[in-house]
Amino acid sequence: MAHDARSVANELIRWAREEEHAVTPMQILKLTYLCHAWMLGLYGRPLFRQRVEAWMYGPVVGDVYRSLKQYGGSPIRTTIKFVQTESFDEYEKDLIEQVWRRYGNLSGPQLSAMTHAPGTPWSIVRHRPGRTSVNSPIIPNNLIQRHYESKVATSDDND
Repeated sequence: MAHDARSVANELIRWAREEEHAVTPMQILKLTYLCHAWMLGLYGRPLFRQRVEAWMYGPVVGDVYRSLKQYGGSPIRTTIKFVQTESFDEYEKDLIEQVWRRYGNLSGPQLSAMTHAPGTPWSIVRHRPGRTSVNSPIIPNNLIQRHYESKVATSDDND
C-alpha cells in the first residue's frame, strides 16, 4: 500500500531528531524522493501515492514542500502535524533507515546535485524537448523505477 509522502518525510525527521541531526526542508524533500526512488528500484512498488514533480530545483512532492516551506532554509523543528500516522512494513522501514544512513549526512545542495545530474529522471523530464518553463511536469514512476533498477544492477552510487 502506498503511503502519504508526508508520513515518509516524518519518518526521516524522526531519524534526524533521534540522532540530534538538524535537517532542512531541502534535505527532507530530497531524502523523501530518494526513499520513493529506491523503493521503486529495489521492490518495484511506490512508497507513496503522490506524484513527484520536476520543479526547477529538483524532484519535489508538493504536499511535502507545502508542509515544510514555513522553515525556509532553517532546520525543521517538528514533524508534520496534520498527517495521520501510518504503519510501514518491514521492507519500508528498513529502506527508509538505509536511505537515512546513506544520505542523511549530505547537505541540501549535495543532495540536489545528485538528483539533478545528467541522466537522472529529473534531468530527463526537465530537459525534454517542447517542455515549457512555466510548468512542472510529473516525473513518472516508471522512469524513476527504471533509473533506480539500473543503479541496483550496476551498483552505481551516483543518484
